[in-house]
Amino acid sequence: MRVELRAPDWATHLLSDLTDWEKAPVPVERVRPFDLPEDAYFEYAWRDADGNKRPDPENLNPILNPWWDYASNLSGPFYEPDPMAALPATAPRGRVLRLSVESRILGQERRFIVYSPAGMAGTPLPHILFQDGKAYFGWGKVPQVVDAMLRAGRIGPAHLVCVPPMERTEEYAFNPHFRRFLTEEILPLAEERAPCDGRRIAWGASLGGLLSATLAWERPDLFQKVVAQSGAFLFSEDMDRRVPWGGNEGFRQQVLGEEPRDIRWHLDCGTIEWLIGSNRRLRDALSRRGMAVSLIERSAGHNWINWKNGLAAGMEFALPPDAEGKLDSPRGGV
Repeated sequence: MRVELRAPDWATHLLSDLTDWEKAPVPVERVRPFDLPEDAYFEYAWRDADGNKRPDPENLNPILNPWWDYASNLSGPFYEPDPMAALPATAPRGRVLRLSVESRILGQERRFIVYSPAGMAGTPLPHILFQDGKAYFGWGKVPQVVDAMLRAGRIGPAHLVCVPPMERTEEYAFNPHFRRFLTEEILPLAEERAPCDGRRIAWGASLGGLLSATLAWERPDLFQKVVAQSGAFLFSEDMDRRVPWGGNEGFRQQVLGEEPRDIRWHLDCGTIEWLIGSNRRLRDALSRRGMAVSLIERSAGHNWINWKNGLAAGMEFALPPDAEGKLDSPRGGV
């Protein structure tokens, strides 16, 4: 797909998925037509002389990015959103518990949500632990996705544990205290209210994907599967966290340098984002160490539209419809 953008008079730079946004904005005098895959979903914005990011006034497509109200979008002629990414705005059919815990580890009150499919609140089921839980619950509509896929017979049931961050980068990037908070405080309380059958899946996007992978790697006694969407696997503890394009792929180094874990991995990532290389290298490292891993690639950037389009495939990996007794061997309690 050939794309030709016309800069507004006030614009100084083009920012987009192709420039990794702030990494390499293109001055307007250097903007040229470019090509995208025919099935691409693409986001971009213009920067003005005051440094503000603004949508393209000539692009009338509704802005779909829940983070950035300036992100205009284009899609190729073969782009089709996954049906599970475009569900109607209906309430979840099951039970929604809004819980809080006075965290001894973090020294503050934290809130989270537990969703159980209709009629199954008291049934021992697998637990999916979502990072960025408020976003997955609200924007991703994971309860409605589970409801729809259950009705279609595409997955088995699970309780969804949705935990939002407060200081996202500080909590998600290599923070052992936050990982202990999840395993020692969140999971036990969630499992008091929605019993777990011993099977657990760690799920997250971007930094949440890195956290989910690290959490499962650290606690393979609790987790059997990981779903990481655009996981921030470029990151390492020694990096400058103000510069998200750097890092030495710390988690991959762990995978290569430590004993393999009995964990199965589902990665997905956009091909128009800076993390695709590190996701491919992690896939290769996990496979080399003998672990079951898949990587799904989509012609998209680092955004929620991409991740919503991956929810159904992630659910089918996490919760196969014959999951009872077959989602790997259940592990112990917390």
